[in-house]
Amino acid sequence: MTDYTFIDTDIQIHGLSPDPPVRAAVEHELNSSKPIAMSEFSLVELKGNYIQDLVLLRRKVCDSTSLELAFSRVQNTGGRRAALMLAQLIKWLGGSAFPVNPWAKARSLLLTHLDAQVLACWKEFQRKTDKVFADFECARAKEGPLHIREGWHVAIPKCSPQNSKCKINEFMMKFSSEIQALASYIDSLDAKDCTNELLVISNIIKKTLRDGVFHIEGQACRKIGDLLIGLQSKSGKELLSSNYKEHSQLHKPLSYNFRQFPIANIRSK
Repeated sequence: MTDYTFIDTDIQIHGLSPDPPVRAAVEHELNSSKPIAMSEFSLVELKGNYIQDLVLLRRKVCDSTSLELAFSRVQNTGGRRAALMLAQLIKWLGGSAFPVNPWAKARSLLLTHLDAQVLACWKEFQRKTDKVFADFECARAKEGPLHIREGWHVAIPKCSPQNSKCKINEFMMKFSSEIQALASYIDSLDAKDCTNELLVISNIIKKTLRDGVFHIEGQACRKIGDLLIGLQSKSGKELLSSNYKEHSQLHKPLSYNFRQFPIANIRSK
């Protein structure tokens, strides 16, 4: 075990928040909890949970003939993705000082900002950590955003034995006793404490234990991201995350130290 504080993917994304108190709280943690580490799998989640939304926002801005239409198209996306894209759009508008007319000029400037943000946050994620733990040598984690003529390519291919020569199976089998304990623990939980994600994790690890091998096909790893990051954090002293519902349960049978980042109390009121 090392003295690294592992940060979850959500901490890195909170560090890019348009909410100043949130950004300040993340910066404080990164400075006061050194040395900082993260799992390589957080890079996969960064692409799927943040960069793909930036690229989608770029596409909607690029295809809109006015700022009003861009906002409308973003809102129509719905859910968490719309909230993130609207926050980023407002951030880059910078308040009333941003000249939204003529729109062609404003759109060009917004696209330049978004292009820079896509590449910068990929690099910044890794720069802000002292070490990236790559125990399972994830092929998807090595595939950064690729700039193409139409914008960006940030797809996350579904894994198969042909395109993924990783060591995830060895990694999971190393923790076979822990995941066996986790399966039993999840089975014992009251319904109110057992989230859908925990149920998915339970089904996947039971299949792994039954077959003696972790099946990488499809998006199996992305479905158990919290489990992978939790297991990886056993290499350090603790895991810092705002994802309380899952990690408050996972850390008990897996025996890693979990510290909550209280995002709800930090956000601007």
